[in-house]
Amino acid sequence: MEISQYILIVGGIILLSFVYQGVGIYIHSMHKKKFENENPDASIMVIKERLWHPLGFTNSLNCLSINGEPKEQIMAGFGQRAFYLMPGKNILELQYETQRPGLLHKWVRTTYDPQKIEVEVEAKKKYTIGYDKKQNEFKFEEIAAKD
Repeated sequence: MEISQYILIVGGIILLSFVYQGVGIYIHSMHKKKFENENPDASIMVIKERLWHPLGFTNSLNCLSINGEPKEQIMAGFGQRAFYLMPGKNILELQYETQRPGLLHKWVRTTYDPQKIEVEVEAKKKYTIGYDKKQNEFKFEEIAAKD
């Protein structure tokens, strides 16, 4: 094979990946619009986590279930994971995980046992949830609306 054939093959693969990603984003946005139209009072819960750190100290928060059922994750903003919550009381099953560079191993990962917390949600609000390591508890807070 000549070099031009390799360039065409690699270029075609790159083009197909862009098309595939574009279709995926379109389908995700259509599911999001459909859910918002069917549930106009739904609130959004944004996950506070640090997935990147120059030295490798990261933490992540996983929402395993909402009211006993696994829910679909959405994107809120640039790279922020979020979930829809319905107004009223919601029971969240959450799991916290940290990762840091190790001395004897490449990485040391600590996964905390899943915990269930109950939160009260108002209609059409935006909330954040994170883990406070100092107090060893999850913090659920409303995001102040920008004027």
